[in-house]
Amino acid sequence: MGENSLSIPDLIAKKRDDIELSPDEIKQFIQGLSNGDVQDCHVGAMLMAIYIRGMTEKEICSMTMSMRDSGERLNWPQFRGSVVDKHSTGGIGDKISIPLAPALAACGLKVPMMSGRGLGITGGTLDKLESIPGYQVQLTDEQITDLITNVGCGIISQSPKLNPADRYLYKIRDVTATVPNNALIVSSILSKKAIEDLDALVLDIKYGSAAFMKTTETAEVLAEWLFKVSTMLGMKTCCYITEMNNPIGYCMGNAIEIQESLDLMNYKLGHSTDLEELICEQGGRLLLLINKVETIEQGREMIRNTFKNGSALQKFHDMLIGQGVSRDIAKQLISNDETIVGSILKLSDICHQGISLQTGYIESIDAFKLGTIVQRLGGGRLKPTDTLDLSVGIRLLKHVGDSIQQNEPWAILYAPADASKRYPKFLEDLNASLLVSSTPVKPLQRVYKIY
Repeated sequence: MGENSLSIPDLIAKKRDDIELSPDEIKQFIQGLSNGDVQDCHVGAMLMAIYIRGMTEKEICSMTMSMRDSGERLNWPQFRGSVVDKHSTGGIGDKISIPLAPALAACGLKVPMMSGRGLGITGGTLDKLESIPGYQVQLTDEQITDLITNVGCGIISQSPKLNPADRYLYKIRDVTATVPNNALIVSSILSKKAIEDLDALVLDIKYGSAAFMKTTETAEVLAEWLFKVSTMLGMKTCCYITEMNNPIGYCMGNAIEIQESLDLMNYKLGHSTDLEELICEQGGRLLLLINKVETIEQGREMIRNTFKNGSALQKFHDMLIGQGVSRDIAKQLISNDETIVGSILKLSDICHQGISLQTGYIESIDAFKLGTIVQRLGGGRLKPTDTLDLSVGIRLLKHVGDSIQQNEPWAILYAPADASKRYPKFLEDLNASLLVSSTPVKPLQRVYKIY
């Protein structure tokens, strides 16, 4: 601690009294997490002071940079101008990253995508990918460099050497009721992305019953903060606010969402256009941000063509091998043979159907209810130490706007043998998730606003 530095309790008191902390003071506090100056009790007190008093843009930017610099960082000078990523605040059926990363790589971009695990009803990208036998999420620095250099994309976990301050702070936030705070959310998200040495970033902020932000108003406030701070950090950024009352695509779960991702990358007949359009929109935006295309329309079509011509699928195959999957399994997964793919990405043999109680048009499908079913039946975590049942999932046979007949199946639930014991009301909730209108319903409009 420098000669003129305040003590840690003095820093806490300053924030408690709603006085702006300087960049050096914030840096001192974050560095204290690793050098022993800051104890858990200090962290809890500071987090609560921030939660109650808030932070200025300057403070959030300083906090983000200090967290970013708390450990090692990735560095891509050899790929300057082409390093991109995308981050989502989480949703039901949100598998966008899985086809998007190889599609961007097929366009010549570099995508060092650091993803997370699921907690609560929202699934984690890493959990889904680990349903592929042999897939390794933790790579050495050398392996990451080789993967990004030779394949162009990797979907990996954050190593302990990267941004340790964020893991420490989040652990304390979780037990001090300070998770839902925009200043802390923004610094956590952007510090993780800032260590990737990005040229451009797309942020997808979800709103709705199955999202962290329940209303468009709260999602807009978070999006504005994310955009302002990422701009201050020098990252070209675009923020999307998207709907999360209804699930994305047709599938929810782990292995089943890899199946759906492969359906898109094979451009299989009947693949989810809902999923396709979101990926083409956000991927196209990244291409536009780094001036790879002149218009968003050109960007969308460039991404779409990687699915049509198979180049995204080939990048996915190469990424799998680069992350530990055997060549045989990687080859079988991209074969477009349902039997072969199903033998690798195994789903439960026990199936239950969701049945429509009336004739009409599907008005909504409750993503929160369906996400809760998957979670409670073992496909998601109730606590961080839970082991997932990767075979649990839901496949929709219909989506919003489709017509449906009374007694027609609209969903298949792949459930464990002890489903009734795990969640006695799973069938009741499954059937209650469907809302049918007597009049025609427009297809889903996912994108609410773009910053």
